[in-house]
Amino acid sequence: MSIYDSLSGLNVPANKKVYGVMVGVVTNNKDPEKLGRVKVKLPLRECQNETFWARMATLMAGNNMGSFFLPEVNDEVLVAFNEGDLHQPFVIGMLWNNKDKPPETNEDGKNNIRKIKSRSGHEIIFGDESSKESITIKTSKGHTVTMDDSGTGKIEIKDKDGKNTITIASGTNEITLNSDAKINLKSKSNSVLIDSMQNSVTIESAMQLKIKSQKIDIEAGGMMTVKSGGMLTIQGSMVKIN
Repeated sequence: MSIYDSLSGLNVPANKKVYGVMVGVVTNNKDPEKLGRVKVKLPLRECQNETFWARMATLMAGNNMGSFFLPEVNDEVLVAFNEGDLHQPFVIGMLWNNKDKPPETNEDGKNNIRKIKSRSGHEIIFGDESSKESITIKTSKGHTVTMDDSGTGKIEIKDKDGKNTITIASGTNEITLNSDAKINLKSKSNSVLIDSMQNSVTIESAMQLKIKSQKIDIEAGGMMTVKSGGMLTIQGSMVKIN
């Protein structure tokens, strides 16, 4: 039953205008016309009062673009009617209540956190504390991407266990990759280039270092030193030393 039918049953004139706003509960968010609309139950009678399909007032809307945040069924929303017309409802906002509480508190009164949190627990967190500003994207399982403006600043990608990280440090201009297992660099169609324009490149292993290819060229524009703390073996079908 629509809200229009309910009001008719209460001997309300068909042209009756409803001004102001009403608090309602979403009953359906599967719009058959795929326009991002919802239906809402309003507390006018004890029966199931539903509005007509209500358009959503959102942060941004355009042709195949904009912000898409539909309320869930049973979420509490705020409804208004275009020029008071019951046939033209709009959802102009969504509401928390004692049952459905916000994903963040402001216990210290400083209001330093802004957050978007999805139903499954994915989060985008904006930290506005002075000198500690940051943006964090976090999945429900705990994988994070953090852009941290505190100190000299850094960008960090971290897995849920914190065992694999990529850190870009702005202050030192360093990029650090850490893993509890392997780090693989692969290129299927081109080359992998490691280049230090002004200083040196160091490749170091506590155990064993292997370099393997169909062809290997090692060239020094100046002096080259090959040194071993143990036995040095040079082997080939032919060895030529100029």
